[in-house]
Amino acid sequence: MSGSDNGNHRVRVAKVRRERMVARLLQAVMECYAGHVLSGPPTVEEVIARADVSRATFYKYFNSVDEAIEARASELVDEMIDSLKGLVAAQMRPILLFTVSVHLFLLRSVLDPTWAAFIARSDLLRADGVLIKGLTIHLADSLADQAVTFVDAEAARIVAIGAMRETIRSIATSSSPRRGLVDEVTTMILIGLGLTREAAQSLVVDATIFIRGAAPDRLSWWRDPWSSPGPAAVGSSGRFG
Repeated sequence: MSGSDNGNHRVRVAKVRRERMVARLLQAVMECYAGHVLSGPPTVEEVIARADVSRATFYKYFNSVDEAIEARASELVDEMIDSLKGLVAAQMRPILLFTVSVHLFLLRSVLDPTWAAFIARSDLLRADGVLIKGLTIHLADSLADQAVTFVDAEAARIVAIGAMRETIRSIATSSSPRRGLVDEVTTMILIGLGLTREAAQSLVVDATIFIRGAAPDRLSWWRDPWSSPGPAAVGSSGRFG
């Protein structure tokens, strides 16, 4: 092996080691957080004990637990965006696409309170975040399609984002999230965008039917959140079973 090849090999090995350690630390953060949904993030001591690493190792990769939470939340949102891309139909009406997106995020929160807590705590629901940019595009397309009647795009985005964020936070700290809450929040968001209650409720029904029909075959994490025995508990893997 030449000197150049040997150097490239060392770089690749170092990269793999780093990726594995980051994944190990983020998994430990996720697992520790499962017991802190109601009380806030875990301590560094809890995380390093779970990951079986030193404090120095943790701080080699992250400046704080909050930074690690942000990194893990970013992965979760990327996963969710991929889920949406894999779920929705190419020719779906923009307003139905918007409704499905909002509803699916709320349903995922019901299924996995730890996921909801990560999303709610992170900065990924800010106005310029990738998730919100996508929803903003759906809103603009819905307006162009004359499916909504709002006159101020910024106000419409604030209403939608604010309601989503607060509902996810509420779900994350609730022992028994209600289906009526999820449906009504989605309905009220649509009413805030200029739809009548009847039209908004009809869209929520359409979104629910679509998700329940398509999600089982297209989303590995999906299960009906309202079926017995209720919302899934987060296991040691940080994923619901």
